[in-house]
Amino acid sequence: MSHPEPSPQQKRMDAIRSRVALAAPEWGLKSDGGKLCLTATSKEGAALVATIVDGAPIDDSEMLLNAPDDLIWLLKTYDALAGRYRDLRRQAPRQEQQKPKDYAAECAMKCAEPAFKKFLEECHGLERPLTDDRAANKVRFILNISSRGKLNDDPAAAARWQELRNHFDAWRRG
Repeated sequence: MSHPEPSPQQKRMDAIRSRVALAAPEWGLKSDGGKLCLTATSKEGAALVATIVDGAPIDDSEMLLNAPDDLIWLLKTYDALAGRYRDLRRQAPRQEQQKPKDYAAECAMKCAEPAFKKFLEECHGLERPLTDDRAANKVRFILNISSRGKLNDDPAAAARWQELRNHFDAWRRG
């Protein structure tokens, strides 16, 4: 089974994760002759990674010095939220995720549309005056149903409605 090509956002997230995984696990600050330094500590020991020069803006310096810890925190928080989202999706009942269409309501709205009434007149012999009630009666006759409610209860009636609706859409485009 082949997987879809990752999105640019996923590729960037993967690259960030890779950089964090390869970097030292511990980060810290040290003072060196009045300058602030960012250090990284791994099994091999501590290493000086960056030095903040005199006169550097304090807000920018703070961002740089806190970036490693902030990035690690963001990734952990994202993973926790994504895990909770996946759990909730698995727990949600299938019916809630995919509500059935209300074809009866859709049909009622179509029967009130002037264009649909004109379609019924031209293609199915709806007689004038083109009222909502006449359109509803004509649709029930065409679909061979006793009420529009059958469109939600009877899959065959729903399929006939979808076919009629598709015919209307084609007629409107044509």
